[in-house]
Amino acid sequence: MNPKKLIMKTRITLKLIICLFIFSSLAGSVNAIAQPVNDHIIDATDLSQGPIMYVEENVSFTQATITDDSGQQGCGTGVAGVWYKFTATASGNVGASIEPYVQPIVVFYSASNENATSGQDLTYVEQQTNPCENSNFSSIIATEGTTYYIFMKNDVDATVGINLENVFATPANDLIENATNLNGLEDYFDDNVHMLMTTVTNDAGQNGCDTNSAVRAVWYKFTAGTDGQVIAGIGTPLNASAVIFYSAENENATSGADLTHVDQSSNPCSENNLASIDAIAGTTYYILAFTVLPWADVSINLSGVLGVADNTIEGFSFYPNPASNLLNLNAKNSIDEVQLFNLLGQKVIHEKVGATAGSLDLSHLQTGLYVMTVTSEGRTTSFKVVKK
Repeated sequence: MNPKKLIMKTRITLKLIICLFIFSSLAGSVNAIAQPVNDHIIDATDLSQGPIMYVEENVSFTQATITDDSGQQGCGTGVAGVWYKFTATASGNVGASIEPYVQPIVVFYSASNENATSGQDLTYVEQQTNPCENSNFSSIIATEGTTYYIFMKNDVDATVGINLENVFATPANDLIENATNLNGLEDYFDDNVHMLMTTVTNDAGQNGCDTNSAVRAVWYKFTAGTDGQVIAGIGTPLNASAVIFYSAENENATSGADLTHVDQSSNPCSENNLASIDAIAGTTYYILAFTVLPWADVSINLSGVLGVADNTIEGFSFYPNPASNLLNLNAKNSIDEVQLFNLLGQKVIHEKVGATAGSLDLSHLQTGLYVMTVTSEGRTTSFKVVKK
C-alpha cells in the first residue's frame, strides 16, 4: 500500500475514534446529571421521615422538568422545580430556603392529603411571609392536621434547607410519667407513632436493663388482673428496634430508675421486635418501645391478664404456636368465626368455622406477631399467634 494513503487512512481513523470518544464522554456526562427524584408532585420528598432540620445538598434544579408543576390555585408557578411535602401534627412556624440562588422561587401550598398528583390539587398558602414571586426563602404558620407541599425552583444547582422542628408533635406517651394506660384492654394498636419526635428524657437508668441515654422511646403501662402472658411487638426490623417489659411498684413511675427489667428469656435486653412476659396478678408493668426508624406501629395483647371469667371459651386450644403454615383449632363447643389481625390492626384472615375443629392457613402471611380473635357461643376472646 502507498505510504501516503496509509498515513491518510490512519489520520481519518484516529479522527473517527476521537469523535466517537468525545461523543461518548458527552453522553456519559449528560447521563451523570440525574433528574431530581422529587421532580414530580407525586414523588415529593416526604419530610416527616426526617431529619427535622432537613438539608439536601446539590439539588439538581437545572435538570428538573415542568411536568405537573403548574395549575395551582392562587399562585400558579408554571416553571420547572422540585417538591417536598409534610402533614403538620402541631401548629407552628416552618421555613424553607435555597442557597446559593439565581432567580429562585420557594412557595408553600396546602392540599387535602399527601396524595397530590398535579398542581391543580394544591392551593396557595396566602401569608405575607410566603410570597408568590422570586424569593430564596419563605415561611408559613402551619396548622395542625393540614398537609403542605413546598415548591422550589432555582437556575443553579444548590442546597435546600427546611426547618420543621415546630410542626411535628412529640408522641403523648414519650415520657414514662405519661405512659399510655392499657388497663382493661384486650388488644392495643398504636399506629403510626412518630418515633422521630421522641426524646430521651428520663427514659434511662432502669434496673437490670439500662437502655442508656441514647434510646428515645414511647411507654405503655398496665397492672395485671390475673396471672397470664402479655405480648408486645413493634412493626419494624429486628435489628432496628426494641420492645422491653419492666416491673414497677405502682403506676406512678416518673423515670427509668423506678423500673426493673423482667428477667425472662422471652423479654431480652437487646434489639428485638417482639417480646412477652408471664405477668403476675397485681403487679404493675411498663413497656418500652423503641426504634431508630422515623415511624412505627406498636401492638400489645393483654387478653391473658384481664382476669375476666366470661372472657374464655370452654375447651378452646390451638397449635402449633409459632406456626409456619397451618394453625389448628379445637373447642368443646362450635367455633363460630375466627379473625386474625396484624400489627397495624388490619384484618388478614376471616374464617367462618361452624364446627368444633378447624384450621387457618398462615402460609401467605409475613413472619411476625398476629392477634387472633375467636367467637364461640356468643363469647369472643383474643390470643397471640406468632407466624414463623
